Amino acid sequence: MKSNIQRHKTAERISRLFLYATTAVIALVFLLYYFVGYDMPAMWDEKYNSPALTDLVIILMVLLMAGACVAVVCSVVRTIRKVHSPAVVNGIRGRLITWSVTFAVVALMAVSFLALPADRLLANGKVFDEELWIRMTNMFVTSSTLLILIGILSILFGIIKNYRRK
Repeated sequence: MKSNIQRHKTAERISRLFLYATTAVIALVFLLYYFVGYDMPAMWDEKYNSPALTDLVIILMVLLMAGACVAVVCSVVRTIRKVHSPAVVNGIRGRLITWSVTFAVVALMAVSFLALPADRLLANGKVFDEELWIRMTNMFVTSSTLLILIGILSILFGIIKNYRRK
């Protein structure tokens, strides 16, 4: 039976390999996008480009998004299944933190979905008035920005708190 250190190294190796493979695929797709048929004029107006591999970039983004969603769902299911672990480890209430963060993120997304306006948008001379998608876009942009700011503030708080202890 493998020790925890050996298992950790194997998981780390697999994770690193996956990161390198994903980065290589993304780099390859974007290089192909920019260097193969990028300057093709659009059929409706020759002032605009109509890159030949736009569909490939869109397919890559959809696959990455689907993969990220699957990873999140698997992670949440795995975390919920770890109910047998003790609620408090070394004075840290891990289960409470997990549920609090999960609830806070879901609540933040729900509030931003419901509270933000879904007015019509004018972009490139085209009117977008699909309320659901405008609300979804607002929700993801606002929630992501707020979560990044909360993360930065948490890091700064941790640095300041550790600096005062020394």
